[in-house]
Amino acid sequence: MKSLIHAAIAASILVGPAVSFAQSVTSAPVSNDAAKTFDVFVDQPTGYTFVKLPSGWKFVGAVSKDDAQHLPGAVLTSVLPAGTSQQASTGTIVRQ
Repeated sequence: MKSLIHAAIAASILVGPAVSFAQSVTSAPVSNDAAKTFDVFVDQPTGYTFVKLPSGWKFVGAVSKDDAQHLPGAVLTSVLPAGTSQQASTGTIVRQ
C-alpha cells in the first residue's frame, strides 16, 4: 500500500509543474476547492487516500493510521477552504 501512495505522490511531483504551466496559460473556472489537480489527500482518521483528477476525486486506497499521522508535506490532510467549520450542523427541530 505504501508503494501506491509513494507512486501517487511521485506522479503529483512530476506532473505538477506541467499542470501548473498549462493552467497559467489557459483560463480555468474559479473553484472553491483548495486542492489542485493531482494533489493527494489523506483522511487522517480513516487513512483513506484520494487523488484529485481533472474529473474529480478518485479513491486510490488506504494507509495505516500510523502512516496517516506521519505524511510528507506535499500530502493534503484538509481540503476545506480556510475559515470553514469542519463540524456538520445538526439542525434543531422546533415543534409547535
